[in-house]
Amino acid sequence: MKSQIKCVLIMFLLSISITACSTNKSSLNPNNDSSSSSNKISDTSVPTSKPENNKSLAMEAYKIVLQNKIEFYSIETKKKVYLNDFLTNNEIYGTTSKIKINHFAVLDMDGDRIPEVVLGLTVDENPNFVEVLHCMNGEVYGYFFGNDQLRFLKTDGTFRWLSGGLTYNGYGKLRFQTNSCEIDDLAYHESSATDESSTTFATAYYINNKLVTEDSYKAFVKEEEAKRDVTWYEFSQENISTVTSKI
Repeated sequence: MKSQIKCVLIMFLLSISITACSTNKSSLNPNNDSSSSSNKISDTSVPTSKPENNKSLAMEAYKIVLQNKIEFYSIETKKKVYLNDFLTNNEIYGTTSKIKINHFAVLDMDGDRIPEVVLGLTVDENPNFVEVLHCMNGEVYGYFFGNDQLRFLKTDGTFRWLSGGLTYNGYGKLRFQTNSCEIDDLAYHESSATDESSTTFATAYYINNKLVTEDSYKAFVKEEEAKRDVTWYEFSQENISTVTSKI
């Protein structure tokens, strides 16, 4: 009789042990329904940044910078500055003459679907410089160019640059970084003397940094010049509010 009772107790304890192990395995299994459901909820709950939201924030930031209400970070001076103070910084322009904003344009220059603001700056009513405002990480940065570095601006952000007059010039597009702004050359040509007297020149043509024929280069130029020119607006507080609200 005692042996039968012991046998029953042993069987009962084994049954409990097996049930407990089965329960523990189920709770540790990363592929069970409870765990999978939790992971899916976590993945879908991560917020995504919509381009249209970034665009609205950027346009509002540009507006208050142009209204001289907040500072922007000038790559040229390596510090934050109000627009009015930036315009009177003679160290940048190398002139004591009055600098003013003649006109401005709003367009996406680097293809990220968020517009930049391009300011045409004049010295004694002559177009000499360009300041490009770019919004990045919630802050407005300013990039400074000579007028010849950014000419004949098109709506797709491409432009012509000049260096050395007719001997070296081409077409490019901007690529923004936190501390600098690069011009990616789309096409260019350069001339070099073929004799010591510099009376004879040879011209080389490049598209995407690859040597091409003169005809290929001319075809590129024809296509570039056929693009729509950017719209320039007279610089005024009324125009700033109107344009930035419509873009």
